[in-house]
Amino acid sequence: MTEILKISGLIGGYIPGVNILHGIDLELHQGESVGIIGLNGSGKSTLGKAIMNMIPYREGEVVFEGNFITHLSTSELAQHGISIMQQGGQVFRDLSVWDNLQLSFGDYKNNAYISELKSIIPILGVPKKNLKARMADKLSGGQRHQLALAMALARKPKLLILDEPSAGLSPRSVEEMYGILEAIRSEMKVTVMLIEQNISKAIGYCDYCLLLGQGGISHRFVNKNINEIECVMFKK
Repeated sequence: MTEILKISGLIGGYIPGVNILHGIDLELHQGESVGIIGLNGSGKSTLGKAIMNMIPYREGEVVFEGNFITHLSTSELAQHGISIMQQGGQVFRDLSVWDNLQLSFGDYKNNAYISELKSIIPILGVPKKNLKARMADKLSGGQRHQLALAMALARKPKLLILDEPSAGLSPRSVEEMYGILEAIRSEMKVTVMLIEQNISKAIGYCDYCLLLGQGGISHRFVNKNINEIECVMFKK
């Protein structure tokens, strides 16, 4: 399989002198779905933000499709084919649903791709006049997550980073979200890095999972045995 992302010796964190990531090494291959799991504070979301250059890292290299990307901004990374759906379904709440989508899609006019997204993400199938009239802060949690996902997919990324896509959702909305993600994986062939606290969803969705502990990758799980994974995580 073709390597799409390679991270070597990544060290960094939010505060100068305080590192959360301690020498992350990993490789992703085209078409894979990899889960990043771990306890709270293990560095899962920090890893996603570091890849997107949303936080500084002090050492290490990130290579995407053979090119170093450490100097690129988040918006430039989106243009190169890497996108992130941030935790909590972050959208511009003071804008309409339509305006949120317009900001993300911009002048991207691939009508066939947009039609494909509409067939997968329910909120995109709503009539345009309703999207223009509906403010993002009036959406339900599940709808807001759908909007955030649509925005992350707007430029047809090659690598999609999902940061806790089930966080804060009702059980019904979690099932709906993962139904959408399954369709994205099977129909769009995008490489996915899934950062997830919900272990059962992560192992069910991903080809394999990487366990983060104390800022580094401690285990790789290929099997789907949740009891084994929890025993390692919680040292039962």
